[in-house]
Amino acid sequence: MKSSRARDIAVWIIVGLIASAEGAVADRLTDVREDISGLRYDAAEVKLVELARTAEGDDRQEALYLLAGLKRSVSEAQIIYQEVIRIKDSNRWGTLSQIELAKIEFAVGDYGEAFKILNQAGTCRQSQAACYFQGISAIMMEEYDAARELLSKVKDGHFRPWAYLSLAEVETRSNNAGEACERYRSMARSFISPTAMYRYGECLEKQGRVEDATDMFRELLETFENTPEALLAAEKLNVLTRKPVPPAQEPTVVDSATMTPLSSGYTVQFGAFNDRTNAIKLASQLKRELPGVRIDTDLLDFKEVHRVRFGYFRTRAEAVKSMEEISNRLNEPCAVMTLP
Repeated sequence: MKSSRARDIAVWIIVGLIASAEGAVADRLTDVREDISGLRYDAAEVKLVELARTAEGDDRQEALYLLAGLKRSVSEAQIIYQEVIRIKDSNRWGTLSQIELAKIEFAVGDYGEAFKILNQAGTCRQSQAACYFQGISAIMMEEYDAARELLSKVKDGHFRPWAYLSLAEVETRSNNAGEACERYRSMARSFISPTAMYRYGECLEKQGRVEDATDMFRELLETFENTPEALLAAEKLNVLTRKPVPPAQEPTVVDSATMTPLSSGYTVQFGAFNDRTNAIKLASQLKRELPGVRIDTDLLDFKEVHRVRFGYFRTRAEAVKSMEEISNRLNEPCAVMTLP
């Protein structure tokens, strides 16, 4: 009896120690998350390195996953993500690591490898984020049927609006302008995406529905004030509501730069930014002296790029002349860019 009781006590002691250790790891992981949210990255990295050595199972995977996200070296991050996947590829941390590896390959332009990583692991079955990144990889590979199938699986969450916009891009690239505009219309009417509202306004403009396009651009201005799309909408409204200028009052080259956008030609560019705030700040400064300045927002490899620009010119000579006048007057660096 004494021996049995001693064994029971020993078992309970061991269980208690294990529970205590697991609680300590959980507390340390909580501390790390707080460090990361507080931008104390150096402190977080020190703690994560220790946790990666001592923790086990899911806790070790989480520590490694968080550690990879703090690495400035892409190659180091890739090695750590691969270790997370090696430990277990089918749980949350394994899935997230596969997505991060695919995002790295996408960022460096290896869309085939990004697609392959997610496709081989079947990650789309577990994560809508994976479906989105695999889908946009398919777009870049011009595999539009695969892209449609993958992006259509993104039904909710953070990536849903982006997936819907990407589906519109698929239709645009497939020369299905009507379907693309219909998708933009659906999103525009839900008032959740300034990009969709602006694109739909452009669709209406191209269809000759000037009054409807004007209404859409005005709604965009009211709903998403101080966004790059709002600045673009304001410029569109200036064009769509402008009264015809008599021939005797034909504007100069610089003034004519603010006329209807051209489908091809040249423009003067002051800067390109990934951060909307920086683009808006520069455009606001320039507008004091250059009212026609605008922000062109595009998806470059499915990442938003905001370009601060002025003018639409039919010839490079006109654009260069305007650039020189602006540069001398404002002492602001700028360059002539070709419009698509």
